[in-house]
Amino acid sequence: MIRRFLDCSTAHLSAATCEWLDQQLAEATLRDPANTTAIGIAGGKTRHGWFVYAPEDPHETIPEDLARICNLARQLDAEYVLIDCDAPLCRGLPLRHPDVTEKT
Repeated sequence: MIRRFLDCSTAHLSAATCEWLDQQLAEATLRDPANTTAIGIAGGKTRHGWFVYAPEDPHETIPEDLARICNLARQLDAEYVLIDCDAPLCRGLPLRHPDVTEKT
């Protein structure tokens, strides 16, 4: 089976959400069966971002900016999201990270 993923810039995530992803995708957190949030987005850290599952109905335990990205992925028939600093900006998503400004 072939699955699709959305390639999305880290610029669409706030610094707080980036820290949250690091915490949720840490090895110990992923192994904790009581942490249903980490299980819901189970993926992994990459060198320059994260690869996460895009739940069909992101719940309130997922930060709003990540939920918006997951919803966009699902609208585009993608089940996963590769969030990477070198990925392109996604039209329609706001820039959230303070270190990024849109190039004109």
